[in-house]
Amino acid sequence: MARTVSKPGPPPQSCLTCRQRRKKCDRSKPKCKRCLKGGFECLGYGGPDPRPKVRPEGPNTLAGSLTRPNSELDPVEMAPTPDSKSITKDPQGPTNTDMDYDSRPSILGAALLYRLSKPASLTNEENSTTDPLEDFGRSWMQCQSQLSVYSRKSRVNGPKRVFNALCQSIPPLVDMKEDRFERIMHEHDSQRSNYWFMSPPSATRRPLLAQLKLSKGMTWAFYLEARLFQALDEYPYSSGSTVHGYIAYIDKIEQKFTLDSHNGMTLGEVVDRFAVQLELAFLKFAAVDSALGYDLLRKALPRFLQIVAADSDLHKELPNRNLVVSFPHTLSAPRYELRRFVLCDAITSFIFGVPPFVDYAYDVECDAMSHGLEWVHGIPVLILQIVSQINSWRASSRTSGWEALETRILAWEPSEDSATDAARVAVREGWRHIVLIYLYMGLCGVSSDDSRVQASVHRIVQLGETVTNLPIGVHMFTHCVVAGLAARLERHRMLVHRMLLSFKGARVWFFQGLQFSQVLYHLWHGVGVKGAPVKWDDYVESRCAIVPI
Repeated sequence: MARTVSKPGPPPQSCLTCRQRRKKCDRSKPKCKRCLKGGFECLGYGGPDPRPKVRPEGPNTLAGSLTRPNSELDPVEMAPTPDSKSITKDPQGPTNTDMDYDSRPSILGAALLYRLSKPASLTNEENSTTDPLEDFGRSWMQCQSQLSVYSRKSRVNGPKRVFNALCQSIPPLVDMKEDRFERIMHEHDSQRSNYWFMSPPSATRRPLLAQLKLSKGMTWAFYLEARLFQALDEYPYSSGSTVHGYIAYIDKIEQKFTLDSHNGMTLGEVVDRFAVQLELAFLKFAAVDSALGYDLLRKALPRFLQIVAADSDLHKELPNRNLVVSFPHTLSAPRYELRRFVLCDAITSFIFGVPPFVDYAYDVECDAMSHGLEWVHGIPVLILQIVSQINSWRASSRTSGWEALETRILAWEPSEDSATDAARVAVREGWRHIVLIYLYMGLCGVSSDDSRVQASVHRIVQLGETVTNLPIGVHMFTHCVVAGLAARLERHRMLVHRMLLSFKGARVWFFQGLQFSQVLYHLWHGVGVKGAPVKWDDYVESRCAIVPI
């Protein structure tokens, strides 16, 4: 049982758009100048806001509801709530009324009530003689007051809001209005943009946005991702219980958009489901567990191959009649999802020390400006291709030709766009030494006491110290892992360990700093105790012990 109480303090004076965006409003009337300057539609200031707040009367309420069968539960009650003891705000902290959410009903909220009032069966919807678009339009205006109360109730209940918005679904024929979609994308990007390697080029951004507008699954995934990351930011000291409350929703989207397949799907439907799988895999990598993210990435492989098979430019037949995927052509393919999978395959194979999912051909050198992913992670294209090539050669036990790879690595020069940015130069230059260590230790089999390896370790540590306190420093994750596994000096190990622990909460890379600090700790206190030399396979064994996949 819940009771409604008034929230103390004066009513918010910000415009509805600034409240939803959680920005400070200049309170200009009739329209907020901050919204107009930022290209957002100002929704005005609305009327008085009673701001009801829902509080559970006691811990027995949830326990009592769990004794009933699921069929008798309200959808809100079915969602797990994080432990109230572990998720509490500082009672002495400041209260900013400008940070309240927009009280106007969103299209997701309206869709929720629309779905709750309709039969759940897809068959019933298909046989209905009423136009769902017209029906939804009428119901939206009739339920604004109900939505106003619901939005606050669900906000307090954390992931319950997401459960209803996602699991009850958007009406099947309702397209997301452009301004609503842009707001979801803005909220999604605001969680990660501070940690991007650089601002995305418009040539990359525009086609991606146009494609995402047509995908209900990606809209849901982005909405869930933004809400989860927001919850983790608000409750950083209770991340375990917060994440636990969202895992079921990630799995539910996965089941709806990735597991529920049929043989008659069009290529567009396959691409859409593949894109959802990749986004959910990233979400599991970044916020849940690296092993779970890797497992979901593995499940996406059949759809990747199906999409590649439909384009003859992306695969080739070897003299032994085996079909392989062209790494350079796929990395420059028009479909963003294919490029993203190739990047994930290369990096996970590298960091986990496992064979790649795909057999690649490296028939030509990648176009340095082709893949459009460097703005996210800062990996130079040539370096990424060499990392993938070493992965493939390790899987086939090939070592001949490593000198040619070394020559290409040493001859590589960073692009001109980063020449004036010392932090970005440090990240990119660090990648040169990462792949040199991988070449010497991972492919040639030398130990960490090799002079070439130690020279690269020293250089990575120097570069890392220049970006330690900068947001861009999160892109030194791989630098820390590789330099850490080869480090022999205690001061180098301490710096690496400290940097890995500092990456908590950034959620840009596929991996979590805490997990891999434990991997290195296992290595340093095992084979590498007291600075003893180690080999790449020693690192892989420590990874298997701490992060089994």
